[in-house]
Amino acid sequence: MKVNVGTSNSLKLEAVRTVFAVAFPEDHIEVNAIDVTSGVPGQPFDEQVATGAINRARAALLDADYGVGIEAGIVGFPGCEERFSVQFCAIVDRDGEITVGHGPGYTLPSKVLAKLEAGSDLNREMSELSGIDEIREKIGAVGYLSNGMTDRLTITRDAVLMALIPRIKKTV
Repeated sequence: MKVNVGTSNSLKLEAVRTVFAVAFPEDHIEVNAIDVTSGVPGQPFDEQVATGAINRARAALLDADYGVGIEAGIVGFPGCEERFSVQFCAIVDRDGEITVGHGPGYTLPSKVLAKLEAGSDLNREMSELSGIDEIREKIGAVGYLSNGMTDRLTITRDAVLMALIPRIKKTV
């Protein structure tokens, strides 16, 4: 099974590789990084997050069985004053069917969120705050903010799994 992922982020590639290998243990899984653009701002908000994941998945598909797009961003939910950092994953197949899921959401420090709303991005702000260069490729903001109780790889795997669920038990 060939899976193209619309990113060069090694952490996202590892998340896809791990989830697909567990979901489809009988298949040989080939995961490839495809450099694509998301079509959304570098720091997406609200519907831009899911849109970016879908755009990445579609652009990455090419000659593969599946194209996968993962986009992290800030989303709000009706009736809730908080905004959450969350990762969306979209998976598209050769027939054009798209499935989407997202991982856990968490709140950011208000000072960080204010900087994002002013045009900065989470990697820049959290790398500066934590002292960890390119934190997005390592533990991520969630790893730093949770004192290592979870990390970006874990929540990215969760997002990929949520998008893959409709494809795992198609007979149900």
